[in-house]
Parts: sequence; structure tokens; C-alpha cells
Amino acid sequence: MIDGHCHLLPPHLRVPGSAAWRDPWFSACHGGERPRFASGEDVVKALDQAGLERAVVFGWPFADPGLLREANDYTASEVSRYGRRLIGFATVNPSSATSPAELQRCQGMGLVGVGELNCDAQGFALTWEGGLRSLLKRCEEMNWPVLLHASEPVGHAYSGKGTATPGRLWRLLEPLLQAAPELRLCLAHLGGGLPFYAHMPEVKELCQRLWFDTAAIPFLYTPGAVRVVRELLGPDRVCFGSDFPLLAQGRYRAHLEAMTEPASQWLEPATKSWLGIG
Repeated sequence: MIDGHCHLLPPHLRVPGSAAWRDPWFSACHGGERPRFASGEDVVKALDQAGLERAVVFGWPFADPGLLREANDYTASEVSRYGRRLIGFATVNPSSATSPAELQRCQGMGLVGVGELNCDAQGFALTWEGGLRSLLKRCEEMNWPVLLHASEPVGHAYSGKGTATPGRLWRLLEPLLQAAPELRLCLAHLGGGLPFYAHMPEVKELCQRLWFDTAAIPFLYTPGAVRVVRELLGPDRVCFGSDFPLLAQGRYRAHLEAMTEPASQWLEPATKSWLGIG
């Protein structure tokens, strides 16, 4: 099975007082008593402990292009170091004029997708216009999968929750999926709950052209949530993502064991379909 959602960070950016900590979203999310950071080695060890094969890895959704470049360099170096175990994504800011060149540079370093994009962290408009439109159209042309942060509109508040809620996503996704029909887009965190609206025919039709990952769901939902989404959308729309190192892969066991079939039989094909790999 593949973990489709893991974060890496260069060692020098983990140190309090470094440039990363001047990023408001980063400092808010990592300002607790025990910040969690990971290297490629940490991800591979976690995969081995959980009995997983590979992981998609990427940096942090910084607003600053310079920090994104450093994180992408580190991601590429760890992917090169661990070979087939890690699949590297580039993280870019859609509102930055440097993003097209950074995509091309990252492609040359062996990265194969984009994520995790985050409108609240990076300050771009969650609308089908401007920089986001240009970036997503370019990803479609490159045949690159994309991971986009999503947020549930209700429930408890926490650092990093954000405002990419189903209503805002709907206004983006309707024109996006018409203009970029071949784009393989995954919404993190079960799409902020967007699939639960799939009792509405138009929402179901849209969601069946997207993928949704399980990142952080033990913090958000009861184990039955994944089963409901699978029943609403079919067996090939839910990907496994842990949000490591926020959560280790083993924390998802209860959620996956609530299903009637082994997780690998339906999660792995969906994740591979999103990634475009056989």
C-alpha cells in the first residue's frame, strides 16, 4: 500500500528561529510543546513499521518561494536517496510568478506531482482564475497529480484548520473540472467533508472525478466516515494518506478495520489511479 500524504522538512528549517518559523502558518502549526518533523529516513522507517511499500513526500506549503525552493531541494534529495520507496511532489505557491520555473526545475530533479497546496497558508485565491488556474492547467499538461488542502466547515477549532471548506471548493471545482478534465486532483482530509454531500446528484457527479485522502481523519471523524464516503462514491475515490509525521500510519488501523474488506484491496488501487502509476 502507498501512503499518499507525508511531509518532509530540511533539518536547518526545523530549528526555532529559522526562516521557516517566520512563516505565520508554519509557526502556528508547529508552535506546540512537541513539534513533529520528518526526514526521508523517518518516513521509510514508519513505512516499514506499518508494512507499507511507498510514500508520497513533499515539503510544507510556505508562502515564500525561497523556502519552497529549499524544501523542494530537500524532497528531491531524499527521493534520490531512498529510490523507489519515496515519490516526490513539488510544493509551489500559485500566486508566485516563479512557480512555472520552479515546476520545470522540480521536474528536472525527479519530482512527479504538486502538493500539498494550501490557500490559507500560501495566500492564494481559491478560485478558478489567476495563478491557481495557470498552475493547475500546467499540471494537467504535465500529467502531474495534485494534492490540495481541504477543511471541514464545522467542529472543533485547531491550528491549521483553514477555510478551504466544501462551499468554497465547490465554486472552484465546477469550472476547474470543465476546463481541466484530465487533471488528477486529490482533496486532503476527506475533502473537508465534501463527499458527505454526495447524496446530491450534482455533488456526487463532481466527486466521482476527484480523489480524497484520509489524512488526519482520526482527529476528525469516527471510523465509519471512510465507509460512508466509499459507499457514496464507489471503491476508487479514497486514497490512503497519513499526514505523517503528524500521525503515524498505525493510527488509522481502527478506521480501516471498520471496513468489510482489507484496506489494501480498495485503497491501493485508488491511490495508484490518482498518482497515475500501474
